Amino acid sequence: MFESDVDRDELGAVSAAELGRLQADTGLDFEWVGNTRTNARIFRTPAALTRDEATALARRIGVMEGVLWAAVEAGQGTVYARSALPAVAGIEDFIIRFKRGAGSLPLHVAKLSAVAGAGLVPTSETVGTAQVYRLLRPVSLTEAGEIERRLEALPEVRYADPVTRLKAQATVEPVTPSDEYFPQQWHLQSGPGAVAGSANVQAAWSLIRGAPEITVAVLDSGVLFAPTHPDLENRLAYRNAEKTVIVGWDMIRNPRFARDGNARDKKPKDEGDWETVGWCGKEDGRPVPSEFKPAEWHGSHVAGIIGAVTDNGIGVSGVDWFARIEPVRVLGPCDGNAKDIIQGIWWAAGKKGVGGTQPNPRPAHVINMSLGPDAPGSGPCPDAMQEAIDYALSRNAVVVVSAGNEKDDTRNYAPANCRGVIAVSAVGPSGDLASYSNFGAEVAVAAPGGDTGANGERPQDGILSTLNTSRKRPSAEGMSYGAMDGTSMAAPVVSGVVSLMLAADTEKKLDPQRIVAILRDTARPFPEGSRCATELEGRCGAGIVDAYAAVKAAMSQTIGPRAQ
Repeated sequence: MFESDVDRDELGAVSAAELGRLQADTGLDFEWVGNTRTNARIFRTPAALTRDEATALARRIGVMEGVLWAAVEAGQGTVYARSALPAVAGIEDFIIRFKRGAGSLPLHVAKLSAVAGAGLVPTSETVGTAQVYRLLRPVSLTEAGEIERRLEALPEVRYADPVTRLKAQATVEPVTPSDEYFPQQWHLQSGPGAVAGSANVQAAWSLIRGAPEITVAVLDSGVLFAPTHPDLENRLAYRNAEKTVIVGWDMIRNPRFARDGNARDKKPKDEGDWETVGWCGKEDGRPVPSEFKPAEWHGSHVAGIIGAVTDNGIGVSGVDWFARIEPVRVLGPCDGNAKDIIQGIWWAAGKKGVGGTQPNPRPAHVINMSLGPDAPGSGPCPDAMQEAIDYALSRNAVVVVSAGNEKDDTRNYAPANCRGVIAVSAVGPSGDLASYSNFGAEVAVAAPGGDTGANGERPQDGILSTLNTSRKRPSAEGMSYGAMDGTSMAAPVVSGVVSLMLAADTEKKLDPQRIVAILRDTARPFPEGSRCATELEGRCGAGIVDAYAAVKAAMSQTIGPRAQ
């Protein structure tokens, strides 16, 4: 399925031209066998592949021009190809040296391209006795490594080196903000004393600190507004000069759960998700909840991780200093309704005509969903949710989701198992997988989510962010800070890193597939001996997100007039 297929009612057969392009770029004779219910194209490989081979192939297809995502169907050699985007702008040339007597170079072009799985064209440039070949499309470092191994397996090739860039090994000077509680925010810190589980954000601030034109939608419980948390007030976008109406939407249709006396409206304020005994009904004859549950202010905690006002001398620091936070309220007491969440994705991405709303004046560049199913192992991604995500991806919105807190495989947990999202697992300060975190093939990267212990006995190991002390309705005097842990905290760390990457992208070359490829390629390895490096190897993501390395990879050679 290609970008023009997004949000279409019916699809015909894949065109011969597109099938031919797929075959030419991969060197495989794919067979088109149909479409999914959400219009993804289904292709069958000509021979059985191992899971690792199929995953590598899917990632290569996923960054092709015009594909939104590609994934492997579990237990089959089938690759789903969704509307495409260009590869990471990284490796463009190879230096290839042939063995003596291997023949004249032009004769090798077709064979080299077929083996490489990517078009190679000889240039007039030489390096010593080797020839420089230009790729028809740039590839990521990971794909370049695969091409290198395939080419060097040829008997005619002595070596095939991807042409990388080198840099002077200057020491990065981390930026230290003036916020009171920054020393307690281990998940941001860089340099000497930083823990293994840090996202290395402090070093990234030496490159870029954000840009106010970037919008991060937070699909959650709303935000502390009127009264507004002082560490969030200047990070929201306002519809009027008086700052009485913020950009966002309350998507909760049921007035009982909205708690504001009406259905959907333009006030995504967190009204408090407290629950009295039995408020959510009964389960097996027992009231749910069985005791009073105080408000959590989850959406504000997530928003603060992404972008609490930074370097203002109070409170905490956010990953991004300047991006605008756009609250989309989809969670309330008794959690959230899937219909409201799916509609929230459509609205955040800029879709017009979403029921009970007005058009979003600031379509999101990043959509954060720190949420998951309330029933463990609830099954595959719902088709309606996948359609909304595909629309967001087609609008160049990056969708970041939490992997879940069930200590289980993500394959049965939506939205972590939806195609095209960046699913994030959680690590604690040690860099190992948090005790609660889900894991699985769907996970792209890990990020600090904290690990405070079964009874919260280690609050210093949580993620500190913005909260309210009120147990019910928000209060002005209750604006405060506190630690939480969960993959709900890990996802917004990655969303903040993505917004920094977009701020650094002065040439507007980034798109969702490029971004996930950069995050994978630049992630730090899990600590030696950790679960993610041993029994769960390959199932916690590519590594721990590294903000500095990701931003550096996303940057052009010169940074334009962005906020610094």
